[in-house]
Amino acid sequence: MIIGLEGVSCTGKTTLARALAERLGASTVIPCYYHAAPDPSIIPDPAVTSEADQLHSLAVHLDIEELRWERAHTALRRGHGVVLDRTVDTLLAHLRAVGVMAGLDANHEARTMVEDHIASQRAVVPSVTLLLRADDATVAGRARSRVGMPPIYYDPAFTTGFLTHFVNPITPRVVPVDASLPAEQVLDVVCRLLTPYLDGPS
Repeated sequence: MIIGLEGVSCTGKTTLARALAERLGASTVIPCYYHAAPDPSIIPDPAVTSEADQLHSLAVHLDIEELRWERAHTALRRGHGVVLDRTVDTLLAHLRAVGVMAGLDANHEARTMVEDHIASQRAVVPSVTLLLRADDATVAGRARSRVGMPPIYYDPAFTTGFLTHFVNPITPRVVPVDASLPAEQVLDVVCRLLTPYLDGPS
């Protein structure tokens, strides 16, 4: 089974990914795009000024997604479950959020690019995605401890635009999770929420 973790920065995705993989056992964590990139410096700045820049940034991330696809399917062949720290939905959610803030709209072209990658088996689609959500004050408070965190990522307008994507996500099933809780409680809640998916067909 492939489980995706989503949400804006500072909602606890990476912490949850590690803890969930350990709790489930025989699971491989696929890191987020920044940590999966061969060289993180290739990732464009999130502050873009044109739709062409947005689509270029998406193309760079989709190249990284191909590496994540390979790692995920290697794990599946070994009989492991997969936990994705961010999914292709993140790419579209980020693009939409930045677009809203900058007055840009490359959403249709972007979704076509992502769907083409999925159709050619170059992008991972989880069986279910957990959408971590926290209030703006919690996200901003956590962001203050992150050195170098771009302010755009904890701007409430960015969060609103990001979450709007999940009205019509790529992932077939999205389950919201209150990420304002302590990490241990979030893990327990997530395990309960995942029970019907783990017990049923993937």
